[in-house]
Amino acid sequence: MEESKIKQLWQEYDLKLEKSLQLNYKIIREMQTKKIEDHINSFRRNQVLGVVAGILFTVSLGFLVINSLNNIYFAISIGLIALFNIFAVASYLRHLIMLERISIADTITGTQEKLAAIQSSLNMVGRIMILQTPFWCTFWYNQQLVDHGGATFWAINLTVLALFTILSVYLFNTLTYKNIHRKWVRSFVESFGGKKIIKAMEFLKEIEEYKMEG
Repeated sequence: MEESKIKQLWQEYDLKLEKSLQLNYKIIREMQTKKIEDHINSFRRNQVLGVVAGILFTVSLGFLVINSLNNIYFAISIGLIALFNIFAVASYLRHLIMLERISIADTITGTQEKLAAIQSSLNMVGRIMILQTPFWCTFWYNQQLVDHGGATFWAINLTVLALFTILSVYLFNTLTYKNIHRKWVRSFVESFGGKKIIKAMEFLKEIEEYKMEG
């Protein structure tokens, strides 16, 4: 066979291979894009549910505070818990706004960065919400209890309060991405709603890896 003919056959083969790779990449991208959109939409629904539930819960807490101003310990404790929940609701609304700025048609890197920003914010919200735990240990205090609790009673209750405070601070400092290799830390991140975002980012990574291989 003539050398020119062999070169022509190789060129035709390379062209067919290139078209095949492009087609495969297009198919994979479309499949992964659908999965990404499904996970993002699921996360969006969770955030909307969090906003609705958070507003209802915060309003209930506000009602309790207004109607219990005669008990300063209860009012302060529940009021601070309400502030934590207001922060959570505001954060969820921010996440919804950030989601609206995400388009799968954008570059993979750009989409990954936007999802990573939401994931990072979500993790921070979860960690901050843990810090409200000690206030659930004090909301039932009242003036009579403070005046007549007794040494033994206060020794027990202050110990419990101190333990929950230490635990909440420890969890705040530990539940970060630098500790994501720990199974229980990853479980927390995923269970708090981040699993959908993590999955979406993994699919984006698969698209990028296939593109690089191609």
